[in-house]
Amino acid sequence: MHTTEPVVLDHDPAALDVLWRALEPESPESTVSIRAVMLASIDGTTTVDGRSGGLGTPTDRLVYDAMRARADVILVGSGTALAEGYGPARTSEVWSGRRDRPAPPVIVLTRSLPDRLIEHCAKAGAGVQIAAAAHTPPERIEAARAAGVTVHVMRGGDYAESVRALLTDLGVTAVTFEGGPRLLGDFLTARLVDELVLSVAPEIIVGGRGPGLVIGAEEKRIPMRVAAAFSCPRGGLYTRWVVGDERPPGGAREGDDTGAGAEHSHDGPSGMNG
Repeated sequence: MHTTEPVVLDHDPAALDVLWRALEPESPESTVSIRAVMLASIDGTTTVDGRSGGLGTPTDRLVYDAMRARADVILVGSGTALAEGYGPARTSEVWSGRRDRPAPPVIVLTRSLPDRLIEHCAKAGAGVQIAAAAHTPPERIEAARAAGVTVHVMRGGDYAESVRALLTDLGVTAVTFEGGPRLLGDFLTARLVDELVLSVAPEIIVGGRGPGLVIGAEEKRIPMRVAAAFSCPRGGLYTRWVVGDERPPGGAREGDDTGAGAEHSHDGPSGMNG
């Protein structure tokens, strides 16, 4: 980060180049990298009337589509897939020139494989697949496959590690994870997520009933480092965070001049350091 002033992003070729570079991952391309893509209001609400789409902006859509264009596979929890009506991924025309292969498959994570999910994925077609937990009853897996759904059965043991093992077995490295909040909380706690791409919608939801950005069974602090930030004339703040950047409590790391009392440099835009 070279400045505290975010890049102003709009829908033009030069700005699209800035966005694409800002979303460049920091993890080596040879390893599995899971990057969560989330949308929330300023107060942290993630849905309005049960869906996240009500919070979206045109720039959020650009970010969302760009992350899908970068992905080998898209992961999503079954609750989010059903609530949002997930179908096969499609590469946005805006980013089609930057992707030289078909759109990535969507893999829905489930621990129970209910009839509703089987029906949904069967209607969606081959672009939407299922990753079932190891303890899923064999008859549920057989029912899904009989309906024409591709089902990946994960290994037993720790769930987060089972997810990573599945991705390794599939031979993918660039993974976009699209929630929801409870699964994101589980994955962050297990250090399964490498980065968080967070769009902050330009509004506050007073009295909202939607879930927060993350849900967890117990309180846990996850250290994060902002790697890119940009804004748009139409509103909103769009950020990319690296997960697990450890710092001593209450202070900066040794040799880090960005702690309290440090002067902020303004000699270049954030998101342009790649």
